[in-house]
Order: sequence, then C-alpha cells, then structure tokens
Amino acid sequence: MAEDLILRMPKTMLDAGFHKQILPRFKFKHRIAVVAVPDGQADMAFGETGTQVFQKVDGAVFKLDIVTEDTDAQAQAATFLKWLKSTSGKAAIEGFKPDGVQIYTTKVVAAEIKTDETFDGDKATGSRLALVHCGRCHVIDKRNRMGGIGSTPSFAALRGRENWSDLFRAFYVHNPHPSFTQVAGVTDPFDPSRQIHVAPVEITPEEIEAITAFVATLKPKQLGRPIKSN
Repeated sequence: MAEDLILRMPKTMLDAGFHKQILPRFKFKHRIAVVAVPDGQADMAFGETGTQVFQKVDGAVFKLDIVTEDTDAQAQAATFLKWLKSTSGKAAIEGFKPDGVQIYTTKVVAAEIKTDETFDGDKATGSRLALVHCGRCHVIDKRNRMGGIGSTPSFAALRGRENWSDLFRAFYVHNPHPSFTQVAGVTDPFDPSRQIHVAPVEITPEEIEAITAFVATLKPKQLGRPIKSN
C-alpha cells in the first residue's frame, strides 16, 4: 500500500485550495496523510458516484467513491468518509470560505440531528499550554490581559466565532502560524532554506486538544460581527 492515500478531486476544487482546508485537519485527527490529484490513479474520488457527503451552495452534489482494491487503503478511505460526515469534518467543509464566501454545505438532507460537541482534552493542561504557546501573541484570559499583540484577537473573541473549535484544532494551517508551528506527526518539517525569525511552537495533537478543551470553558466575547482570519 502507498504511504499516502490518493484522493482525486475536480481541478476547480484544487485550484480553489479546498484540499488545503480539509486534508490537514483529517491528518491531524487520524494521522492518515492524503494527497489530492486532479486525475489519474487514486484510492478514492470526489464525483457523481459513491456516498453523498456535501454539495455546492448553488446545488451541485459531491459524493465520495472508494475505488481502491487494497484492503488497508479501503479501511483508511472509510475512515476519511466517516470523518467527512462527522461534526469536525462538516465544520471543515463549511468553513472553506475563500474571500469570505461559503462554497460548500453539508446540509444535503431535509433534517439533521444535532449533538453537542465534546472535548476530550485536559482543561488544566490546556490552560497552562495556552499561556505558554499562545500568550505571546493572544490575550488568553486575566493572566495576561495586558499582554498579546494589539492586532491579534483574544481567546475570548475567537471563542465567540461560530466555528471556534475547528479554528483552534487547526490553527496551524492559518497564517501566520504555518511559518513557526510544528505539530508532531502532522505538519511537514520547516523549509531549511527559510530562516525562522521567531521562537518555534512545537506542539502535539493531544496538546492542541487540551487547549481546545480549555477554550471551551471561556465565556465568548461578542463583537457584533465575525472576525476574519486567513
């Protein structure tokens, strides 16, 4: 079996950067790497056959078809499909908003049963790590209320966003974090040809989950309109 799963998706999706939105989040959650291609051999494909998972806001439906005959790859592809239909997978799909415009929706059935999101991380550990790793740029809580960078939103403000949990769980894909953040087993090593000008943040997926669990305890700060991030 190839080291990475191969996902075939329409070139328009690739050009828009949709793969950069969903694949790192899936890898973070399940430690399974997926490479997106526009054509050729693949283990699974977005298209007109398979299991329906999402659609364009204007109506075009996309399904995931598992086409590999390798049993190990089939199992990993099934995990990817299950994740796409999970709460975090749906949040990743609907959170793809180039220039602030939502392109895809997972509301492809007449009614959905909503469940409360759960957070498995240790809140006390997350509280400590948030201050250590994030406090140099963000105001975390009263412990560093006079700190942070003025143009950087506080944790309370970020907590007020509708998709806040997805934002925290995948913070490392949002600028400027990729230039100085390493997530063990998830992100690629830094480019040796590019010098890092700030102290790197080295963190594990479990620590990110702990920080997210801590943020869940914070009171959201309502600012009147959503905060935009890259």
